[in-house]
Amino acid sequence: VLLRHGESEGNADNTLYRTKADNLIELTRAGIEQATAVGHRLKALLGDDRVFLVISPFERTMQTARCLRKAIEPNIVHTQIEPRVREQEFGNLQGDEFKAFRTQQQSIGRFFYRFPTGESGADVHGRTCSWWEGWVRQVNLRPGFEHADALVVVTHGLTMRLILMQLYGWSPNTFSTVWNAGNCDMYVLKLNLDKPGTTPYEIDAAEGDYPNSTLDAVVTMSDGTEQTLPLNDYLKLAPPRTTDPDAAAEMLAEQHGLELASIVAVDFFAGRAGFNRDLVSPPIYRAASRTQQRSQL
Repeated sequence: VLLRHGESEGNADNTLYRTKADNLIELTRAGIEQATAVGHRLKALLGDDRVFLVISPFERTMQTARCLRKAIEPNIVHTQIEPRVREQEFGNLQGDEFKAFRTQQQSIGRFFYRFPTGESGADVHGRTCSWWEGWVRQVNLRPGFEHADALVVVTHGLTMRLILMQLYGWSPNTFSTVWNAGNCDMYVLKLNLDKPGTTPYEIDAAEGDYPNSTLDAVVTMSDGTEQTLPLNDYLKLAPPRTTDPDAAAEMLAEQHGLELASIVAVDFFAGRAGFNRDLVSPPIYRAASRTQQRSQL
């Protein structure tokens, strides 16, 4: 279970980062209530399962864990503070220059942009991969160490997305479509050894939350005009997503009240940060008609 912390002081007032270190940001009263409530939600999910509780060392995640563990205390067999699942390091946030950094990040992309004296999304991805491959996969292999039935990881929204990215092999473009989890949202990853693909874990939307995702697609209409339309629930397209313009067109038609026949082409990439419209790319992926795209696969 990947679980984001409750509402923090920084969520309520994003100017606080200028005067208070990110790792010291605490929960608000609302955040404490959210964390307490999600503990009961966890208990209903876990039943009597034995739990290994993993916590980011930031104050807001530590406080979230203290609140939620009241409901699941009998389940917990191990607790570990894990720095590799901490928040992205944004560097020194004092002063107004952080606004300029955010603007630069939007033009470059959140995965690749590295904050001065801080980290990029790619840096966080690297340490979450290290944690998953070097620690998570070994949890129940240690001799003399009581086995756990479930991991509960109290962490941060961006870190949750990057854990999912390395699990499911998302591209940076797909990563950029995924929204941040809400405060105390939890993603329940169920093990299914019969599942094909890069990971045996499935996100259970019935027992937990499911990541929202939106891609800005450039759609060519039958009258020759182009529209930039949000393609919501982008993750629900089967990967590789950008090779299925027909499915994307069906989703766009339903979401925006369009006639399916009026959609001639779906460009998955034109809304991407740094995209150059003068760049000629293979039509199999961009701006060919849906019939042409399908015939070339």
